[in-house]
Amino acid sequence: MKQIYRFERGEPPFLRESALREELERRRLRRQTALLVLAGMLSLLCLLLTGAVLYPVYPALTLACLLYFCAAVTGACVLAVVFVQKRRELTCCSH
Repeated sequence: MKQIYRFERGEPPFLRESALREELERRRLRRQTALLVLAGMLSLLCLLLTGAVLYPVYPALTLACLLYFCAAVTGACVLAVVFVQKRRELTCCSH
């Protein structure tokens, strides 16, 4: 394994158990968020495919599925932009 610190040159970085636990929690939260986003995208894909399959039988229901899909994607994009802006504000001010 490649060493990222040169221990002979100076003191190694001080690690606390609480800092390691915080990093572990941050990674777990990022993984959960990614899985939640993936689940949302898959459910919207299922909705879109359901609308496509129902088109020959119920065109009005297909239109409703498409409208809901467009509204959900638009809302998700707006939320993503808002959260990215909030994160930038938090990281900017925390340093």
